[in-house]
Amino acid sequence: MSKQTKSEQGAEDDGAYRLMLTQVTVDKLADMIIWLDEGGRYVFVNPAATRLLGYSADELSCMHLWDVDPLFDEARWRGHWQDVLERKSFKIETLNRTKSGCDIPIEVTVNLVEYEGRRFNCAIVRDITERQRVEAELRELNDQIYRLSVTDALTGLANRRHFDLTLDSEVRRHAQSKAPVSLILLDVDAFKHFNDTYGHIAGDEALQTVTATLQRSMGGAGLTARYGGEEFACILPETDHAAALAVAERGRRDIAALGLPHATSPVSNHVTISLGVVTAACHAGTRTVELLRAVDAALYRAKRQGRNQAVGESLPA
Repeated sequence: MSKQTKSEQGAEDDGAYRLMLTQVTVDKLADMIIWLDEGGRYVFVNPAATRLLGYSADELSCMHLWDVDPLFDEARWRGHWQDVLERKSFKIETLNRTKSGCDIPIEVTVNLVEYEGRRFNCAIVRDITERQRVEAELRELNDQIYRLSVTDALTGLANRRHFDLTLDSEVRRHAQSKAPVSLILLDVDAFKHFNDTYGHIAGDEALQTVTATLQRSMGGAGLTARYGGEEFACILPETDHAAALAVAERGRRDIAALGLPHATSPVSNHVTISLGVVTAACHAGTRTVELLRAVDAALYRAKRQGRNQAVGESLPA
């Protein structure tokens, strides 16, 4: 047998060194490396997989993917394998259930590998528990920011911005459905006198009490918003004029029944409200500003006629 040349020996040494580096890399990776055959059986797992899943490599070699992944069964695996053959490489998110029964969310980078005439799914699998936790916190933070952006801080009702956006959306929707939409705009009577008499803190508390009562009176049928200062507005979808007037009158009676003292009111010795009500059969040309002008005019008439009453009109189509 001929002796190896130095270059041949060096090539063998380089090959052995690279093989050693590959093995160390596979063993030290924090991500799982999992090889599955066409039947979904575990062919190879690295130490990260055994650490995370709690099974030994020998145990996994006797198992199928669906023994570990609760979202898979044999039928889904067959469909997944077809995706592997067609797409070659892609990512999915799923679950792995540990030996102790804990479900771990994972991201799987799927790779089709052909070796010695056989085809395998060589997957790099990452535990995404922490990522999902952070994403959930960010979603909650974004939800909180959004809620703050559309909510009145004092009353907890929708604010004017949210009211305007909702009204615009409802007008477009009702223009398509042809159903009537009603608006209520109300004002706490002589509220400046209330603040001057009892102070702004008492005024804020009164507005919060009025808010809670209005929400009950309106019955959750539509959106109730703080329109500005002591003014409130309510959108009543798919509500005809008679029904809207009944809602407004119920709100007026409920506020009066609170008996909140108002010694300097020119209307009554307790807090009262005046309400304007309009109903419109919307069409493609209906403008929200026209509805707002109409309901504001109705509220003005209620005040001019003595306050503590609901005044309304049904707008022509």
